[in-house]
Amino acid sequence: MKFDPALGIGLTELIELISHGDLAAARTRAGSLLELYPGHAELWRLSAICALQQGEFDVAEEALGRALKLAPDSIESLCNMASVNTARGRLDEAERALRHALALAPNHAAALNNLGSLLDARGDYHGAADCFAKAIVHKPDYARAWLNQATALLAIRQLDRAESSARRAIGLAPQWADAQFVLGNVLSEAGRKPAALEAWRKAAQLAPDNAQFRYQFALALDGHGEFAAALREYDACLRTAPEFWPALSQLAYLHRRLCNWHQLPPLSRRLLDGVNRAAPGITPFSMLVEDSTPAQQLACARLFAAARHAQIAPLETRLAPRPHGRPAGPIRIGFISAGFGEHPTALLIVELIERLRSSKLRTLGYATTADDGGALRQRLVAAFHEFHDISAQSLEAMLRKLRDGHCDILIDLDGYCQGSRPQLLALRPAPLQVNWLAYPGSLGAPWCEYLIADRFLIPEPQREHYSECIAWMPRCYQPSDTLRAVAQPPPRTAFGLPQNGIVFASFNQSWKFTLRSFARWMKILMAVPDSVLWLLDGPPGCAVEEHMRRAAHAAGMDPQRLIFAPHVPHAEHLARYRHVDLFLDTNPYNAHTTASDALWAGCPVLTQPGATFASRVAGSLNHHLRLDYMNVASDQAYVELAVRFGRDPAALRLLRERVNAAGHASGLFDMAAYARDFEALLTLMYRHFERGDAPRDLELHA
Repeated sequence: MKFDPALGIGLTELIELISHGDLAAARTRAGSLLELYPGHAELWRLSAICALQQGEFDVAEEALGRALKLAPDSIESLCNMASVNTARGRLDEAERALRHALALAPNHAAALNNLGSLLDARGDYHGAADCFAKAIVHKPDYARAWLNQATALLAIRQLDRAESSARRAIGLAPQWADAQFVLGNVLSEAGRKPAALEAWRKAAQLAPDNAQFRYQFALALDGHGEFAAALREYDACLRTAPEFWPALSQLAYLHRRLCNWHQLPPLSRRLLDGVNRAAPGITPFSMLVEDSTPAQQLACARLFAAARHAQIAPLETRLAPRPHGRPAGPIRIGFISAGFGEHPTALLIVELIERLRSSKLRTLGYATTADDGGALRQRLVAAFHEFHDISAQSLEAMLRKLRDGHCDILIDLDGYCQGSRPQLLALRPAPLQVNWLAYPGSLGAPWCEYLIADRFLIPEPQREHYSECIAWMPRCYQPSDTLRAVAQPPPRTAFGLPQNGIVFASFNQSWKFTLRSFARWMKILMAVPDSVLWLLDGPPGCAVEEHMRRAAHAAGMDPQRLIFAPHVPHAEHLARYRHVDLFLDTNPYNAHTTASDALWAGCPVLTQPGATFASRVAGSLNHHLRLDYMNVASDQAYVELAVRFGRDPAALRLLRERVNAAGHASGLFDMAAYARDFEALLTLMYRHFERGDAPRDLELHA
């Protein structure tokens, strides 16, 4: 065909318009050129690129169809058609187009890169990494392929190679924010948190309008203890993208941890409004600490579960559950957790697991965090029949390990708490999956059949707001460790406490403190002369003490009547309760493990149960100690009962004696009986499944 200079000029203009992002003008120019040159394949392809970038997939597909009729062996058109099919979710057709292109040109770097991206989207990370490696061999300066390779290698936890690939991409494109972001992800997985923080900082600086990059940088600052900087970055993220809901969730949560209560009302209103509007991305845990209803908490959890399920959807075909071929022998119960270390979860379950060792169940522990070298980890390793540290494994390797364990029931001890693995549970490692203990609410997830609870935790009017079937324990749902010793502490003065006077305490984490709870406490201190309130200090640099003393002063209270205790090993902390006259609980998120600690040490707990699971745990503990009068119905009753005890030390002493007596008589701390009930409930659950019956609420009766 004779070269037409006018066509050459037109193609050059069209390519420049596309490269500058002026797609409307590019489509107009392409249209006019196609009227003159309807038989030119490259014009049709460039026209399709414009439509593809504008999201008009039908138009793009039709244009590429014409281009391929005119030039069936065009590698570029085949790659573009693959992009259209990928965008439309037709991954098989996309893969066929790319493999056709590679059959024509086996060394075509762009086609290899595109096929790698497709395989990556399908969860075939090994195949993806192989494609990216081939692309790099044929085009060593291909920055995109280097970065894609880093992402694929990260997914299969080849972290050294992933870091090397990310750094090669940065070397080729130093101002590329995406490369810095991926490098931060790799370094974080390798446990190199300060280096990851710096990589994410560079990504946010290079792309200040990218909300995801700023959010990740804010999370890293938050985790690194740079709280003021984290607040600024969360705010900056939300200015860039006002409805970036994960950032709003974390911003509100950080203000709670810092006790910046004056900042919270507008953030809380936005979060609750977002849940009511079914906004995506709000973290379910953030709803538990808001004044939300069980219905709102379930709605938030369902949205979150749907998003997590969408993330693993491409993996489901390749990693579909296999038939449950279990070995002969005892029912196999798996427990998976990020809390198998010096963690509240381990504190609660360790004796139960030890007692289950002599039961008719076989217990398997799966730790998703590395060994911290602590005593609790050692006890758990010894207690489980099998213990597996899967913390360094990829998602697929974790899934394979769990399935190889042939668990009949897998108990998720994390839910949506920090370190949880909902994507792993969504891939169905076990035929029966159970939500229990750490996350006080419904997961709203189709991959979870049961929630272990008790009748106090979930009153009948609230039953409909839990998506799981409920496996009801005939006692408090929360186990305990009765081997923990409560030592005699040093004198009061060693803790900065007054020699005389009532000591109220709330050893909850600061994010559970609310202005409502604080207002009640100030009324109590005002009405009980010489009393003090003993609290845990926050992490270094968070200024929790300063903020709370300032709030006390604003309430007309001497700030020195707030005493702050540093974080110490658990055994030392437990001894502190011997100096506490009355534990003052928080709303809407109660003391959980902390309440168990207090009661075990003989310290009474005053609480106000609400409608949500998180607001009823301390109440359940009191109820099963037969101390229901310590569960009050209103703020006024809370203040009045605390003041009555605060003004009557003799009554407080009798109350403490009753708590000690109830601890021995009520069964709350009878772990032998708890283990028998737990075994019976799980056996009932599995026998029901074994018969082929659909999951339903199950209950043991005392």
